[in-house]
Amino acid sequence: MNLKASEILQRFKGQGLIFDHRGPDNAISRFAPIDDCAGGDLVFVDNAKFLPLVLERKPAAVITNKAIAAELQGEAGLAILLAENIRLATALVKQAYDDRDYYHTEWPRIHPSSVIHPSVQIPDDAVIGPGVVVGANVELGDGVVLMANAVVENNARIGQGTVVHPGCVVSQGCEIGAHVMLKAGCVIGSEGFGFAQDEKRRNYRIPHTGKVIIEDRVVIGANTTIDRATYGATIIRSGVIVDALCHIGHNVDIGEDCILCAHTGISGSSKFGKRVIASGQTGVLDHVTVASDSVLLHRAGINRSIKEPGMYAGGPTQPLQQYLKNIAIMPKLAEMWSRLKKLEKKVAELTGTK
Repeated sequence: MNLKASEILQRFKGQGLIFDHRGPDNAISRFAPIDDCAGGDLVFVDNAKFLPLVLERKPAAVITNKAIAAELQGEAGLAILLAENIRLATALVKQAYDDRDYYHTEWPRIHPSSVIHPSVQIPDDAVIGPGVVVGANVELGDGVVLMANAVVENNARIGQGTVVHPGCVVSQGCEIGAHVMLKAGCVIGSEGFGFAQDEKRRNYRIPHTGKVIIEDRVVIGANTTIDRATYGATIIRSGVIVDALCHIGHNVDIGEDCILCAHTGISGSSKFGKRVIASGQTGVLDHVTVASDSVLLHRAGINRSIKEPGMYAGGPTQPLQQYLKNIAIMPKLAEMWSRLKKLEKKVAELTGTK
């Protein structure tokens, strides 16, 4: 890395992410964590508790806020870049300068072991890794990356700049937007869990003839599965972040900028509004709706619709404050039960009843 502090300011000043540069225009050779930084490094400092480490380890540059910068102002030889949102700066600055390069690999741009149907037009800047299979009539946008052993079935569409990690499957007819990341092993468009039974309770598969639509700027974590719709589409709207090992059932609709943490499972035909956060192991029954800006905590079990935004926890789900009161009582239940039995016995003795 050969980067100057002034270059970072110039790149991000226009969008307001980095708004000022104080001190020398130091060269930056590495992005580093605060507890492992040294001369030549750039660090992100979002809490004053890290100031002693900065003063001790003397990195080349920091990205921080005005209040912390005031504490560092007298530190000679330190380049200070100012940001209002340091965590956002961490994301966007690292993406720009310190991210994995998916376009320059050890393999040829289109690996000879890949199998690509003759009907598919490969953009000049696409990257196709070893063992990739691309079916008939697939549409690939500019700058698409399909990493080793990814499978894109017939009639699927993948938008520009999307990266499909090793071992992913994009099933037939599914639509993936622009600048999406599908992490290793995720399956988009597997058949949903739909069966009918006869009088002997034998199971008969119901074909799922819909698709999955993933809009722009979505990240899908490793080994997550998203089922195709029975009819129509399962929809993951723009800006959604899905962690590893989640399952999203058929005909689900996940609103813009939602966050689904690991092991979340959402049953068929449920709908999330915008910016819903589902913490780890959230479970959602079918055909329920969750209001925009809701936060689901402590292995939330959603068995009925949530109509008002707020914080909800536990299963069945309760408003968070009610849940916390109830959970505080739980360790005392055995003691309360013992006291109740003693009271019942005393009342029976006083009243002469059994």
